[in-house]
Amino acid sequence: MMKKVIALLMSAITALMIILPGYAAEVDVSRPENAHLSFGDDGKFTILQVADIQDDAFLSNLTKKAIRAAVEKSEPDLIVLTGDNIAGYYCGTKALARSALKQVMDLFEDIGVPVAAVFGNHDDDDTAYTKVEQIEQYETYSCYIGCAGVVCEAQSGENKTLNAGTYNVPIFESADSDKVAYNIWCIDSGNYNPDDSYGGYGYVMPEQIEWYREKSNELKEANGGNPVPSIAFQHIVPPQIYKALKETDKDTAGAVSYGGKYYTLPDGIDKNTNWMNEAPCPPNLDFEPGYAELDAMIEQKDVKAVFYGHDHINNYIVPYEGIDLVSTAGITFLSYNDRNRGFRVITLDKSNTDTYDTYYIDAEELLENGSVTDKIQLAFRNFLDSAINFFKTVWNKITHG
Repeated sequence: MMKKVIALLMSAITALMIILPGYAAEVDVSRPENAHLSFGDDGKFTILQVADIQDDAFLSNLTKKAIRAAVEKSEPDLIVLTGDNIAGYYCGTKALARSALKQVMDLFEDIGVPVAAVFGNHDDDDTAYTKVEQIEQYETYSCYIGCAGVVCEAQSGENKTLNAGTYNVPIFESADSDKVAYNIWCIDSGNYNPDDSYGGYGYVMPEQIEWYREKSNELKEANGGNPVPSIAFQHIVPPQIYKALKETDKDTAGAVSYGGKYYTLPDGIDKNTNWMNEAPCPPNLDFEPGYAELDAMIEQKDVKAVFYGHDHINNYIVPYEGIDLVSTAGITFLSYNDRNRGFRVITLDKSNTDTYDTYYIDAEELLENGSVTDKIQLAFRNFLDSAINFFKTVWNKITHG
C-alpha cells in the first residue's frame, strides 16, 4: 500500500496552530535506565534497526524468518523498531491492532534481545488503538525497555495529533559501572500535521525538543561538562534532508522529484551501498517548526546521526551540519517495496565514540535458503512489487513529463 496522499495546498487564510502542554510531563526513565545496557568486554555495543514492519494482525511468516535470521547474523545488544511497527490502517479495531502488536512483540520476546521502539505515522493510522494504549501493551513484555516518555498534543481547529514515547536509553561504560558512556534518543516524530493549511507528515513538537535540551544538558553536566555522544532513532526524516541532497534537473539519472524540484544523493556518496529510489517524505518544507528538532541537535553537539525509516525503498547516509541523516530500507512484506528489504546494523565502539560503524543486511539474501513455500511467497511478493513500481513509474511520467 502506497503512502497516504497528503494535500500540500497552501491556503490564503492560515489557521493558527495551538500546542497543548497539558500532556507534557516529566519523563520516567526508570525502565530504560534499569535495563542497564552497557558496552561489552570488547568495548563494543551493537544495535539492529528494524524499520517499517507495517503488517496486519497476522504477521508475515517471511518477516518473522528474516528478523530471526538478521538477529542471528548481527548478534545485537539492542533492537530498535523505528516506527510503522504495525499497519494501523489494516487494524480498524483495538482488537485487531492489539493482535498485530502482539504478533510483533511475541516474536521479540521469544528472541530475547532488549527492544526499544518509536512510533511511525501508520501505528495509530485509522485505528482506535491509541499510542498511549499501545505503549501499555509494549510494557507488558520483559524484553521491552522503552517507556511512555514525553507525551504531547498539537491541535489546529478540530484536528489533533498525539506524540508519545520520546525517551532516552543510556549505554553505560560497563556492566558494573554507573557512568553513561553513550546515549540513544528515541523520538516520536508524529504522524500527520494537524494544520491543514500546511498538510504533510508529522513533526517533533516543542515539548519534546525542550525535554531533549534539558536531558542533553543534564547528561553533559554529569559528564564533566562534555556532551555525551549520542545517536537518535525516529520514523520520519527531518526536513533538512533537502538541504543535504544535491539539487539537479529532471534528466539526471536517478533523480527523484519533490516539490517541483529534482534531487540526487550528494557527490562522493557510494551508490553501491547507498540508494534513493523514492523522494524522502519529511514534514512540509514550508512548516518552520519541523526544522526545530535537528537544529536543536546541532546546537547541543551530542548527536552523531539520526536514523529513520518511513521511505521504504531508500537506504543512505547523508551528512548535514555534522550530523549524519541515515535512511534505512523497510522490512515490510505487506506494504510497497522494491526488493531492497533489509536491516541496518550499527556498532558503537567505546574507544572511539566520535563515530560509528554500520552496514546493511539484505533480507532476501537471508531468505534464499528458505523452504519451497518461502520461495513461492517471496516470488509472489516480488511480482507484486514489480507491478506496483511499474504503475508508479508510468504515473510519474504522466504527472512529471
